[in-house]
Amino acid sequence: MKRLLTIGLATLALASAGTATAGGGPVTKQNGATPVFSSFTSICTLAPYADYGYCAGGRSTLPNVSGRINAVQPKSGVWSLDVSFAGLQPGASYTLWGNSTAPPAIPGKIVGFFAIGTALAAADGTAKFNYQTTAPENLGFDLNLNGYTILTSYWSNQRLHVNADGTLSVST
Repeated sequence: MKRLLTIGLATLALASAGTATAGGGPVTKQNGATPVFSSFTSICTLAPYADYGYCAGGRSTLPNVSGRINAVQPKSGVWSLDVSFAGLQPGASYTLWGNSTAPPAIPGKIVGFFAIGTALAAADGTAKFNYQTTAPENLGFDLNLNGYTILTSYWSNQRLHVNADGTLSVST
């Protein structure tokens, strides 16, 4: 009986020790409740792009479109990013692009972008994307509508940074 009790307690101790990082919660204090980033830049507000895409020379074009990034680190070295946007045209198709290369020296030059996903904006003008990465350092994002960037963290040099404690922040 004593031996069964000892085995049971040892098993319980091992099981509870393993849940701290294996699905029992995030490795870091970053749990998705507070956004890592919530100030995507309208491409139209960047002077070199005032005539780009939907901007038509208007630096105040697309003022109601916004985005945020929430992050959870489910296990060491892996980050799950939830990227959401609001103020979009309902029913329109949006593509989220990522890039971790240095920003281009020539406006409009496209280098190193990869598609994260495409989503239709809901009736309330929101769209959500999920992306899991093992390399979030310097990662920036662009939200595109019909092939044109409308919101950016990449072109505005607001890219992700991994802090010493494993949480993410935005370097500017």
